[in-house]
This record gives sequence, C-alpha cells and structure tokens, in this order.
Amino acid sequence: MGKWDDLAPWESQVLAALLVGDVQRAMEALVAGYQHAIVGYCTNMLDSAPPEEVEEVAQEVFLAAYQALPRFQQQASVRTWLFAIAHNRCVTHRTRTTRHRHMAATHRHASVEAVHPTPPVPPDMGLLEAAREMRHEQQCVLVADSLQRLKKQSRELLMMYYYAEFSIADIAKKLWVSETTIRRRLRAAEQQLKHMMATVGRELVDHDA
Repeated sequence: MGKWDDLAPWESQVLAALLVGDVQRAMEALVAGYQHAIVGYCTNMLDSAPPEEVEEVAQEVFLAAYQALPRFQQQASVRTWLFAIAHNRCVTHRTRTTRHRHMAATHRHASVEAVHPTPPVPPDMGLLEAAREMRHEQQCVLVADSLQRLKKQSRELLMMYYYAEFSIADIAKKLWVSETTIRRRLRAAEQQLKHMMATVGRELVDHDA
C-alpha cells in the first residue's frame, strides 16, 4: 500500500461532509487524518525550528484550511490542497523569522557601534519513499541527515515531490516555471542527495570505526 492509502478514507469523509455543507465535520476529519503528516512536513520544511514553532505553524495551516474549506472546489485532491497551504505557511514563517533575526542583528550591531565605535539550516527519503522501505534504522538516519544537508531549494523540491507527492505540473505552477525545468531540477536534486548520502555514509563508517 502507498503511504497515502490509509488517508483515503479521511479524504472521503472530508468530501462527504462538504457535500452536505457540514464544514465542522469536514474539519474534524481533516485534522484527524492529516495532522501527523502536516506536522512532519512542517518539521522538515522549517529546518531546525524548535518543536513549539513547528506546532504553531501546523496550527496556522489547519486554521487557514478551516477558513478556506467552504470554498474548496475539488480542483485538486484534499491532500494536494492541504499541503499547498502548509508549504505557503512554512515559507511565510521562514521569511518572517529571517526578517526578525535580521532586524535584531541590525539593532544589536547599531547598539554596539554607539557604545564602542569600531570600523547567522538542513530533508526522501529514493528518496522519502525509499527511506520508508529501508528496514534498517541506520539507513533512515542516513537519508534524513543527507537531506538536511542539501541546499534549501533542492530540499524543498524533493519534499514537495516525494513527501507531499505534488505532481510535476503542481510544482511547476507553484514555482512559476515550466514542467521541463522542474524535471531538470528534480534530477539534479536527486543526484545531489545521492552524493550527499555517499558522503554521510562514509562519515558514519569512520565514526563507528
């Protein structure tokens, strides 16, 4: 069974509730079915953010979903729609956090200048699908660690394609580029991950030696 097969009944419950206009029941099914997956996705997207921040963003995802549920038109699956919201919320949170850190750093620098005048990370698993099929725990650690070390753009692309299971067309629309470009970037990201896995694997062997 695919990793989303167990969630199919929840998607059916969401759609059935929306069909009769019961948004509250649809939301309850959405949270019950997808909360774990959304928290996991946000955890990987937000790098080294503390758990409380990840939980906060996940809550924002479901709040946004609740507000948008009455307008859901089934132009995409519930899963694709929800993960698109999660992706946008993670990007917004990361941008906001970066801006705040920059402002804080600037303020500290200005304060130091006034008092003492003188001339600041990283996931699929082959990739997320392969990691789940690997039975040995060390292999899972290897893939996750390697994915964390990739550049943000490559990591996000792999997360969207392998974890959230966005189609090539969905990703192309989201990033405003052609499907051909996405395929090329995805192949490059896969190669980067394979090379990183080889590097991390050697490090683990050296560490255990």
